[in-house]
Amino acid sequence: MDERRARVGSAAQARKLPVRISGCASGFPDGGRWLDNEAVHALRFGANWRREMARQGADPGYYEAKLGVHRRYWVHTPGRENTGEALTALDLMVAAAIPAMERAGVGPHELDAVIGVSITSPFYTTAVSAHLAHQLGVQAPAFDMRTGCASGIFALVVAAQLIEGGAHHVLIACGDTNSKILDPSNNTVYAGGDAGAAVVLSRSVGAAAMLAHYLDTDGTWSGHTGVPGLLPPTLAEVEAQRYTMQWRDDGKEAVLDRAWARIPTELYRRSGLHAADITCLVPHQAGKRQLAMAAREAGLATERVVNVLAAYANCGPSTVFLALEKALAEGRIRAGDRYMLAAAGGGLSWGGIILQH
Repeated sequence: MDERRARVGSAAQARKLPVRISGCASGFPDGGRWLDNEAVHALRFGANWRREMARQGADPGYYEAKLGVHRRYWVHTPGRENTGEALTALDLMVAAAIPAMERAGVGPHELDAVIGVSITSPFYTTAVSAHLAHQLGVQAPAFDMRTGCASGIFALVVAAQLIEGGAHHVLIACGDTNSKILDPSNNTVYAGGDAGAAVVLSRSVGAAAMLAHYLDTDGTWSGHTGVPGLLPPTLAEVEAQRYTMQWRDDGKEAVLDRAWARIPTELYRRSGLHAADITCLVPHQAGKRQLAMAAREAGLATERVVNVLAAYANCGPSTVFLALEKALAEGRIRAGDRYMLAAAGGGLSWGGIILQH
């Protein structure tokens, strides 16, 4: 394993990929709603949630203090029957892709590929990216990337390699409806949100580039997070409630912690850069603890980490692009700046990128 990583590291260290983020946008269309923690208290504990939480000795402020989440966007009420009327991951992708393309100044016929990213795709077999391309009027190769919360990072690396091979513009669109798989009977219901987010990665003719990238997976832990129920659904697994998000911590957290540490270590090694060279860190918004750990492992002060967790919750792979949109809008990333993207999650898969803007 170490020899393989050394080979991959040496190859990655020698290559800069001529790419730039030309457009980035989020998608929260009408049809969903924003809920604060009090609304989730009512779902979790009932209409008289204050009385019930007091009876159970639960602190209403605990979840925001522990998780770092204040509100989230949901297209569905967790625990209720999915009637098929709620917005889907595809709808959220479209809502984000259109403004991302507009900001990039790239039309549908200029895209060389479309990569769809979703851990809650509404389609059993067909790639959600094919439906996305159709709705956008794109005639180009379309395929999906599904590697848990690190999917956006994996997709960016693949898109950069497509561009190195001759493509000019690649759309990456994320969309997830976690509200359809959250279990309102336990505390994970506070952590998840729905979102669409998209970027257009374009060929760079200047200094902008992907300076280093690092991807990895440890499939040993593939059954320890996510929705465990198999497709097509079986009655036994439905009755066992195996079609909701589940999180088993039997050593997995320690592996993820090591992954968060490995990401900046590998990126610094492959790029020859150091923490002082990095303007900001744009991480997956997994939780308050994970954001603090990501900053520490990257050697960066907290104020150099882009944090959108309170506003959006954990929306899966979309969160890296949601944080990137915020950083760009606030001018925290300017021409010539080097910044780091990082994500780790189900799979277990993790990865990171250093980009020069």
